Amino acid sequence: MACSPGGGAEPGNARRGGSVIVGIAAAPDSLDPALASSPEALQALWLVHTPPVTYARAQGAAGAELVPGLARALPEASQGGLTYRFTFRSGLRYSTGRRLRASDFERGVQRALRLSPRRALELFGDIAGAREYARGLVDVPGAEIEGISADGRTGEVRIDLVRPDASLPEALASPAAAPVPVGTPLRERSDDPPAGVGPYAVRRPRGRAAFTLVRVRSFALDGVPAGNVDKIAGRVIADPGGRARAALDGRVDVMEGRPPRELLPEIRGENESRYREDATLAVDYLALDSSRPPFDDLDLRRALALALDEAALARLRDGFLAPSCNMLAPQVPGYNELDPCPFGEREDNADLEGARELVEEGEQSAFTIAPVLVRGPADPGGLTLARYLVSTLRSIGLQARVAATPAERAGAQVSFERRRPDTPHPARYLDAVRDPVFAVRVVLLELDGPAPDAAAEWAELDREAVESALVAPYGVETIGTLSSERLDATNCSRVHAVYGLDWSSLCLR
Repeated sequence: MACSPGGGAEPGNARRGGSVIVGIAAAPDSLDPALASSPEALQALWLVHTPPVTYARAQGAAGAELVPGLARALPEASQGGLTYRFTFRSGLRYSTGRRLRASDFERGVQRALRLSPRRALELFGDIAGAREYARGLVDVPGAEIEGISADGRTGEVRIDLVRPDASLPEALASPAAAPVPVGTPLRERSDDPPAGVGPYAVRRPRGRAAFTLVRVRSFALDGVPAGNVDKIAGRVIADPGGRARAALDGRVDVMEGRPPRELLPEIRGENESRYREDATLAVDYLALDSSRPPFDDLDLRRALALALDEAALARLRDGFLAPSCNMLAPQVPGYNELDPCPFGEREDNADLEGARELVEEGEQSAFTIAPVLVRGPADPGGLTLARYLVSTLRSIGLQARVAATPAERAGAQVSFERRRPDTPHPARYLDAVRDPVFAVRVVLLELDGPAPDAAAEWAELDREAVESALVAPYGVETIGTLSSERLDATNCSRVHAVYGLDWSSLCLR
């Protein structure tokens, strides 16, 4: 069987057919594209509802690239970024066989605005008339969104905005932007989801399955591979250890997540051929309050960054953390590995001596600085991480303790944070920097055009944020994928930057 280097089988060469069970942490919050927001829901609907724009079916940084989905080409901006146009490919049909019409795009957006207005307005809020439609101010039968017009003869869709929105192409890659047949009601359809155009369709689940996807045999779309297996069933196993054991025993065919510490030696050792770990879009970092002491002092911010032991932090996360000092994830446009880190070459991943010197040379005496309050992440390992940082800060001459009360946590000068945006856009990472001047630069660069076209400028902003220690990134989270012996995990397993394991790439031995 010939397969692609990226881990997904080439169409026509992979073994087709059969059924697989995927172990998931929770049931999808909805299988209606207008409402779906949970990772499990989006992972499923990515295979059911292809939007006008989509992400390349590839691993790593290549998977963050926007490519045409149902549109012939990527949307073109005009009128100073106030108008976007795209044209649907000809001959598109839903899984039911019904022909797609250009006006179906507006129906999909209408349903999103009415059924999930808060999330939909984040995506489509700059479209003329979108906010009025979401609030029900145009509630007459046949009401339309002012800024969307479609030509049924040519398949062209025009979108007019009230203000330039350079992130609209990313919004058009969301399942919420996928067309649905005109006439689909403006009410939740989780039990009977609208038809889509994709390699799979949703069918009513049976038995213990939370959902069932069946392969659409007639599906053919350039750039979007067809599915391999005939049926994908999702089974909820909330406990990570239970999911891992189910994959080891063959009760499910694949699971994603972080297996518990006690199973890692077995999984990473004797089951190595069935297991892989991939970088996610999640970046872990320390947020520093640079508006008040002690971290209004650049030397003290840099001292903290110098003192971080990224290898130790990775160990505290059971190895599910790839050390990094970039604020951008590796798959994001503009990522340029900072090597060495701006804080200099590190001995054993930390420069405690250099950090102590900066504390001593700082504008404020360490003896007059109020204790630094540290807030850990809100997860089972949060207290351990907070205690690690407190110990580190004390070792370089600062007073520090763990924030214990809600008021102390709210007022902590340094906190462990995580940034995992829905879209791999550099602005969604760098807008975490708490500096008003820097924030304006992020907004202006985002308005300047597509992120890939300004990759060098985004890389420079990333470097400046880290050099000035406005944030202190320390790692990119990774995720494990464990397959059963039934799956060809070596040749047919594609992990996508945005959606995780691409279930359409799975195939049986």
